[in-house]
Amino acid sequence: MVPTISPQRENARLVGGEVRSFDGSLLRARGLADIDRSERAWLNIDRSRDLIVGVIPHTQCVPRREACGFCTFPHDAANKTSRLRMVEAVIRNIEQVTCHQALAGRDVHSVYLGGGTANLSSPEEIAAVLTALRRNLVLGEAELTLEGTPALFEGWFSSHLTRLSKERVAHRRISMGVQTFDVRLLELMGREKFGDAAMVRRLAKKCRELNITTSADLLYDLPGQTFEQMARDVDLALEAGLDQICLYHLVLYDGLGTPWARDEALLRSVPDNEHAVENWLGLRQRLIDAGYEQSTLTNFERRDARNGPKRFRYEAASFAPDRTDALGFGPLSLTTFIDWPAMRGLKLLRRKHVGQDAWSGNDLEYRYDPNGLRLLMLTRGLATTRIDCESWAKRFGTTVQSDFAEPLNAVIGAGLATLDERALALTPRGMFFADSVVSTFAASLTKKSGAGVHTADLLAERPRSNEFIGMG
Repeated sequence: MVPTISPQRENARLVGGEVRSFDGSLLRARGLADIDRSERAWLNIDRSRDLIVGVIPHTQCVPRREACGFCTFPHDAANKTSRLRMVEAVIRNIEQVTCHQALAGRDVHSVYLGGGTANLSSPEEIAAVLTALRRNLVLGEAELTLEGTPALFEGWFSSHLTRLSKERVAHRRISMGVQTFDVRLLELMGREKFGDAAMVRRLAKKCRELNITTSADLLYDLPGQTFEQMARDVDLALEAGLDQICLYHLVLYDGLGTPWARDEALLRSVPDNEHAVENWLGLRQRLIDAGYEQSTLTNFERRDARNGPKRFRYEAASFAPDRTDALGFGPLSLTTFIDWPAMRGLKLLRRKHVGQDAWSGNDLEYRYDPNGLRLLMLTRGLATTRIDCESWAKRFGTTVQSDFAEPLNAVIGAGLATLDERALALTPRGMFFADSVVSTFAASLTKKSGAGVHTADLLAERPRSNEFIGMG
């Protein structure tokens, strides 16, 4: 029976490595004797596949401007009581889910602690989350990433780094939301207290001493930003000696829903697409010339890091659904399981209400059929800039050309991709327009239907745990 995660239908339950229907909450220890085990499973969970774990402990952050002006990710005002209870609810969900035999005892490939501003949680809160994961999962060979702002890594909770360095995992890293080093733009975002170039240099130095990898996110094409200012941001990140630098093009247009999108002056001050492409090409080349290799659409890794044990594993694994399942915990977290022998898969999205049992009536789900899996492989693969043609043929028994002939001709004709016997690859220009490329491919397979739940509606929900209605 197909599992359905919606208020209108009965809940789903993972049982014996399978998704089965059940009239109770998902993955609770009690009630297993009541399950009809004669029912045929709709999806089998393959324990031999790599498993990545993403945890959003809470959705809180602390900018002086709403959502920093540009942010479309989950964000809520900081409130310690609300945050503590949210973290407690996330920990309960972890323990409910990971105790099941489909997951218990599995080796974890990589763990990512992100969300609003994950290092707004104290080191003790982060330690409690990791303890909950370790109760049923094996983290000894995992990569562990903690995301947050530079100021919180250095300031209030500087012990985050020393604690992280002592975690019993194979590799530790931090990801810092820098965005820009430009004082004017930081003030526009309300992030002037989040950390400057000198602070990032100090953190990178301390992390090298603690054997922790460092990564920083940079935004470009910000309102009124010149290419020289963008290049200076990249140069300052290079001078800090970061292992990874991620470049993100600012998404800003009328109707987006962010505070900046409601400001006509800011909308007029961002470059048009052609100038934005030129900025991307120039920044990309600057990083390559500095000895960084591009690993995904946005991520550049220093050559020695990319080709060694400190490479960024979580992101690469998340873009490889042919070999990786993903387990998500916390508000608006994602979980995916793929059953390749049956050519089907399941994506589960938690709401911001995490007080109820994980993957219960309020959560959302999407079921992949064979065409959906083709589109999943294509979209996730292109995030790494290329699709391997031999792997595609082995997985589907077809070719990319036969599955996507018309959109393929369109994107190649536009100079956004190339194709030979080895790979479908995005051109550097195509990397900038990757969303449009993916949409072109998706249009050939997706069916028109109702809009369902809009992302803006999910972001506007009030985060809740069992005991507390938080801020939002």
